[in-house]
Amino acid sequence: MADFADESEVYTYLSHRLGERGLKILGRRVGAGRLSPDIDILAERERVRIGFEVKYFRSPSRFYEGLDEALALLTHCLDEVYLLHVFDSSLGEQARELARKAALLVSLTPVGYMAMFGRSSPEVLVEARGNPLKELLCQ
Repeated sequence: MADFADESEVYTYLSHRLGERGLKILGRRVGAGRLSPDIDILAERERVRIGFEVKYFRSPSRFYEGLDEALALLTHCLDEVYLLHVFDSSLGEQARELARKAALLVSLTPVGYMAMFGRSSPEVLVEARGNPLKELLCQ
């Protein structure tokens, strides 16, 4: 049986877990139908706006899934962006290998990377380095 019924349940669970870390959750699926891509989870910490692109994997998938959308979120004038991969616990050690490869790739960008295995807490594997486009696009 899957850890989550669908991505909507993942967003609810993550909102709770991120809130426990001191983030104020400002919304889920922000801009759906208006922004491309929409912001899966929008949060704030000490006036720093953080956007999360979330992908839930029930089966092995491409380790780079969602990186394009996370990079595009930088154009939405956010201070920081994270790609957050949620791996179903049924994937076992294969999930950790996918997360390791994703972290290597993401580390070449200003985007941060988090991974969550089953219903655990999200682990920060790569810290976000701030939005280099903010000054150029968000005057």
